[in-house]
Amino acid sequence: MEACKGRFVGHDYDATIKALVWTGTPALLRLLTGADVERFVPTEFASIRLRRPDMVAELAGGGVFHLELESGTSPDIVWRMYEYYGLTSERYGNAPVTQLVLRLGERRADEPAGIFHPNLNFRFEVRYIADFDAGPLLDSPSPDDAVLAILCKCDDIRERVRAILKRLATLGRRDRNDAANRLLTLSKLRKAAPVVVEEVRNMAVQFTLEEYPLYDEAFAKGQVKSLLRLIERRIGSVPGHVAERVRQGSADDLDRWFDAVDDSRKLTAAELDSILDLRPN
Repeated sequence: MEACKGRFVGHDYDATIKALVWTGTPALLRLLTGADVERFVPTEFASIRLRRPDMVAELAGGGVFHLELESGTSPDIVWRMYEYYGLTSERYGNAPVTQLVLRLGERRADEPAGIFHPNLNFRFEVRYIADFDAGPLLDSPSPDDAVLAILCKCDDIRERVRAILKRLATLGRRDRNDAANRLLTLSKLRKAAPVVVEEVRNMAVQFTLEEYPLYDEAFAKGQVKSLLRLIERRIGSVPGHVAERVRQGSADDLDRWFDAVDDSRKLTAAELDSILDLRPN
């Protein structure tokens, strides 16, 4: 038996998870909200700079729900949640907004879940996907829910991978292979990619991961997108020379840069250039 270690890799997988949430994870969203999503709504708030929450949805029976996904550390998360609350509530006629930060990474005891000032008392909920029971996701008719089950609570990662692949085996060939590659992407958060590859090869139903020779390139593109988004959040906009440097980075570069940007307490343009090893002309 191979036990899940409950420990995540320190990378940002938000883009992959968000794509799944937007395209079809009704069971997960029902676990998070306690209701069905009526429809998704635009998440772009433009003024001096663009604000883009990860997900905003209207719930069946009424109510507005805002979900933010976090895989790394983000010192300004509480203020972003506060800003998103105001922007979202204003869009809906000052309606109350239910907010949740879903953590994909490790638990931190000192993690704040609100702002508590003499003239401001603001809070939101924080939950960890590793605490979730995978049953509802595996039972869901949506294959994207099943893929996310790799991140939920479990005692045996190999049995979890087998259960997910058994669920995906009922899909058509193209959808089956697409879902398997998404599973492989997320399995890196659990350091379980070798298990996924081995179990795929052992399945009676064929999964052809080799059909996607650009897998590593696609994964790198996701890392680039996540880093550029983090930089945008930290300094407001991404200069052209910074974006170009990020796109040229190796996988190791992207990992190192993301951690450095994420760990910076107050990121400046000069510090960002130093992190990316950009020399002035």
